[in-house]
Amino acid sequence: MKEIQARNMLVVSCMRKAGYTAFDGDGLQAAQAPDNATALPAGAWGYLGTAVAGVQGFHPPKRNAPRPTGPAAGSGEAYDNTRVDCDRQAAERIGTPPGAGTDLVGRLFDESIGAASRDARVTAATGAWSACMTAAGFRADDPAALPERFRTTPEITPTELATARADADCTGSSNLAGIWFAVLAGYQQQQIERNAQALAARQEAVRAQDAKLARLLAGDGS
Repeated sequence: MKEIQARNMLVVSCMRKAGYTAFDGDGLQAAQAPDNATALPAGAWGYLGTAVAGVQGFHPPKRNAPRPTGPAAGSGEAYDNTRVDCDRQAAERIGTPPGAGTDLVGRLFDESIGAASRDARVTAATGAWSACMTAAGFRADDPAALPERFRTTPEITPTELATARADADCTGSSNLAGIWFAVLAGYQQQQIERNAQALAARQEAVRAQDAKLARLLAGDGS
């Protein structure tokens, strides 16, 4: 989000210096906060909130409609060329995000998810969750697949809400979420220890980029 904020600030400043004083971010990507924990509440671990389950089901929360933007601050070939140039200048000042270690982090994360899903403790908890769901009248074998039955429907139905409530109850009674996250954390800690040097280099690169973005947002172009 900080990178988007910095790029937007630089583009707006550049456009205004070029004479488009009314430019206020036309078409720029909004820097939005990440989704909250209930955006997609179910996953490999089951449902995490009974209060949300009863009103939201397996659908993400409804968002407010985006605020309409005003008319563009300019148009024509000169405007378009200036906008392209300002985008280029902003990208050059921000630089390339640190890429070293990105593939490693992604690979380790995928491996940890796979290891956790195969772990006997997780499979036992998933079996207990599935038996609980069946007893409640909702046949389900895979906590991650269950939400997909409902998310493609435009409206939340009573059946979806009832299924989600059962999912929340069964996740709690089987302790599926607690076991899944604890097991996952254990595998990830092992990966951190085995790849400490490479991960430390990645962390340092991210910190350096974050500091650079903070200086840009503070108005320091260095």
